Amino acid sequence: MFATRFNDFETGKLRANIFYPLLGKSIFTSDGAFWEHSRSLFRPHFNRENINDLQSTDRACDALFEAIGPVNSTGWTAETPMLQLLYNFTIDTATDFLFGESVESQRAAIRAKRGEPWPTNVPGSREFVEAMQVANDTTIMRLRLQSFYWVADSFKFRKALKRIWKFTDSFVVKALDLAAEGKLGDEKKNSLLASLVTQTKDREELSGQTLAILAAGRDTTASLLAWTVAELAMHPEIYAKLRDIVLRDFPQGIQPTFSQIKGCRYLQHVLQEALRLHPTVPINSRCVARDSTLATGGGPDGKSPVAVQKGQTIVFSVYLMQRRKDLYGEDALEFKPERWEQRIPAWQWLPFLGGPRICIGQQFALTEAGYLLVRLCWEFTGLEPVDREEMKKMKKGIGLTMWPADGTRVRFRKEVE
Repeated sequence: MFATRFNDFETGKLRANIFYPLLGKSIFTSDGAFWEHSRSLFRPHFNRENINDLQSTDRACDALFEAIGPVNSTGWTAETPMLQLLYNFTIDTATDFLFGESVESQRAAIRAKRGEPWPTNVPGSREFVEAMQVANDTTIMRLRLQSFYWVADSFKFRKALKRIWKFTDSFVVKALDLAAEGKLGDEKKNSLLASLVTQTKDREELSGQTLAILAAGRDTTASLLAWTVAELAMHPEIYAKLRDIVLRDFPQGIQPTFSQIKGCRYLQHVLQEALRLHPTVPINSRCVARDSTLATGGGPDGKSPVAVQKGQTIVFSVYLMQRRKDLYGEDALEFKPERWEQRIPAWQWLPFLGGPRICIGQQFALTEAGYLLVRLCWEFTGLEPVDREEMKKMKKGIGLTMWPADGTRVRFRKEVE
């Protein structure tokens, strides 16, 4: 489905209809020629140079640590609902990457507790963040309803969509105006939107494409980080090993680079293992575009090819595959980053899928997640679950992505002098 018979399968019209109100006509709601066009639009911006620009990620880390708060006399922070803070973290970095300006949702949440105003001058930021939450929640319901997605429509949803598209369109208009005046390259940082404007001037498409990347970048990376923090809280010996390696390989005070993060093997193994046990998109599907076959599933033993007809829907679970003991051994259900010291076949690990439709933001997500883990290791000597027995259950919430249902409630520790 992903490689040798890629053209026989597509995401399908139903998924496009479900996501269209939020994402418009974009890379995630299209197949065929328009999908290929969309992919070519994004490819130049997801290069190493742009991924290596981690200043906004560093600022978002500072805001996250401010939100976590100080430690008490014994060196421990108060209970921290990390999942929500990570959603703030990823929407701040995503909006900076897309628009060149962050909505500063993390600092806004901190200031809201103090009764202070929103910390950014970007018009409509507060309404945009609130509307995105409404739109995400409704889109999750549309996804669950499948063919009855239209039942989830509401005035609140339409109002949220209007705010989201208005906010995004303001950046699109600004970028188009700068392009028309020949001033597009004058900004200190070239945003993804500025890059897209050099390739298309279609206002609706520009809004839809940027919103598609925003939706994907916020939820998936936040879920990855929340699961990783949960596993590290449950396995203090793994956090201690990771921290020793980070302190050895990343001098404190010097901003880590893309090459350093990618080259730190144990850091990558921790992220790979978190994605193996907790893939952010656990269930997916494809529609059969023309009569075809699947490599296995037929015959008495299920190992022969099986025919599929045009119009059928194929549902598959990366979550189940990546927990199979015949692929990963008897310890397949254990969080064990060391397993990645051995070579694991590429098609056994598919959190980003594979083939032509492999996630274009894979390296961006892994770099951002790796950067935050490095900063966490610099900042804290340890962490623990607020409720170990509850976290041990690893309960899951499932919508557009899969996230820890307990909100990843943890405490962090610093050395007290």
